[in-house]
Amino acid sequence: MTPGAVVRLAGAWLALLSLGLPSEGASAPSKSTGEIRLEFDYSAAERMVEAIERPALSEPEARALLENRGIAAMVAKTSVFSPGNTPATFVTDMQSFVATHKYPTGDFALDWIYKFRDQVLALVRELRADEGSMRARIAGRLGRYAPRTRPVTVRVYFVAGGMSDGFVLDGDPELALFVALEKASGDKDGVEQNLTHELYHVLQKASAAQKPAAVKFAATLEKQPPLQQLLATTLWEGTANFAADARETPGPGPYVSMWRDRYLQNLTPERIRANFQLFDSVLVELDRGKTDWAAAYSRGFGNGSRLYFVGMEMARALTSVRGADYLGEAFARPPTRFFRDYLQLSAADPSLPRFSADTRRVLEHLPATW
Repeated sequence: MTPGAVVRLAGAWLALLSLGLPSEGASAPSKSTGEIRLEFDYSAAERMVEAIERPALSEPEARALLENRGIAAMVAKTSVFSPGNTPATFVTDMQSFVATHKYPTGDFALDWIYKFRDQVLALVRELRADEGSMRARIAGRLGRYAPRTRPVTVRVYFVAGGMSDGFVLDGDPELALFVALEKASGDKDGVEQNLTHELYHVLQKASAAQKPAAVKFAATLEKQPPLQQLLATTLWEGTANFAADARETPGPGPYVSMWRDRYLQNLTPERIRANFQLFDSVLVELDRGKTDWAAAYSRGFGNGSRLYFVGMEMARALTSVRGADYLGEAFARPPTRFFRDYLQLSAADPSLPRFSADTRRVLEHLPATW
């Protein structure tokens, strides 16, 4: 790992202390401040490329890959989306792919790693060379809406494989995020955009750590009622989308263009209305027991990530009225409170998209507690 520069976080500001660099539009720091140290680990991506290029891989050698923190996390996250993919499946698939170069049974994207292995290693070199500048850019972007945190160290693991572009593990005792490189088409700008979004999730987690009830809620999210899972996921993804707006990321590459295009498609007035209607539909079906959380997640947060943009619009509206520091405490409060705040604001401002009457009734009857 490469030790990171220390970054100071406050409610609406972020400064890279080693450079003395204030964020854009910095305001006076709030009374609750913390520090975050970023550390980068490239070993998972490098080890996967090295292993997949071998002429043969024994079972002990394949199993030893799981001792790497990033590789183990990639396998664990894959099993969340596709439960049949276990560590044992990974070992079998690695051996099979190295021997045959044919797509195995699992969902670990081993064919992608092999096909784009040169791109992965090139990205590792580029990212290593640009760490300082990348930290400064991220500081300027996330500093405007940084949640309040205690002093923390965040580890960024660059991985290869799996089903996710980037992720934070639920219930992870380490403050860490994971970014897949084989999906990036060799586009470093797109990797930085992905990293920025996922880093905001880690800051949400660090902020929530101030409240034991918030920690317990997040750690047991899969056991929460489906409506609470919907509200929490919309809050967490929407605010990360808002703070790490891909339209601010420069570069012509295909990966960063994919992130930007998703924003452009979802932020037209017509699409915003349609996305709010989708939220209404998902929430009412969950409330009436006509669908389950897995199906609801797929509809709202799968292809197109449409409900990310519902949460983003809510965050934009609330911070425009209450100030950037509104998000300073949002993640230490029950998600229902975020929705209640938006209901009140949208009732007073007819220019804002509104939830349906059915949705409003459900939200008003949900407890605003953990």
